[in-house]
Amino acid sequence: MIDVLVVDDEKHVRNLLVRMISTVYDCNPVEAANVEEALKICDKYKFDLITTDIKFENETNLDGVEFIKRLRLRGISTPVLIISAFATPENIAEVCKYHPIDYLAKPFTQDELRRKIKGLLDYKKDSFERYLREAEGLIHSNFPGDLDKAEQIVRTMFSLMPSSPIPHYLMAEILEKRGNSELAERHRNAAKALDVNMKGYRKGDELDSD
Repeated sequence: MIDVLVVDDEKHVRNLLVRMISTVYDCNPVEAANVEEALKICDKYKFDLITTDIKFENETNLDGVEFIKRLRLRGISTPVLIISAFATPENIAEVCKYHPIDYLAKPFTQDELRRKIKGLLDYKKDSFERYLREAEGLIHSNFPGDLDKAEQIVRTMFSLMPSSPIPHYLMAEILEKRGNSELAERHRNAAKALDVNMKGYRKGDELDSD
């Protein structure tokens, strides 16, 4: 199951997107009618995917570009799919640096939507695995400062896959090496709570596909 936030100021568009995404993915959808509402939701909950329009009819002048900028400033690296009839090449160029980002023009087909979502979710998984291997190397390194680098990577992993137990297992290792056994144990307990298959984690383990 994936957690999805759908941001659009037109209710019928939000309803349509929720129906279309639910057709191809087992998902838990949340809706927001504007950027301010979406940001408040993102401050409380983590998502696997966010869809947003570019143009919003509101008094704050907050558009989809500003929404994406503010997400990244908050350290939220969730993949974002822009779904809009109003995006310009300048808009897209401006937000592409805040990857992972993709764009889907309205109108679109069910298959086009599925391909775009799959691409973003695959990118997220590939990025997560790349960060995992990098963090593993840093955790088991003896160079000064490498644990700090590993912690920063693990925090990014939390943002990419909030429901994965692996970042908690890694953070527990980092904290144990720093001598903070109490906080390390909290992360181990959190990992076990998320580890529904009770697989545990060992260095070099393969990631699940979902």
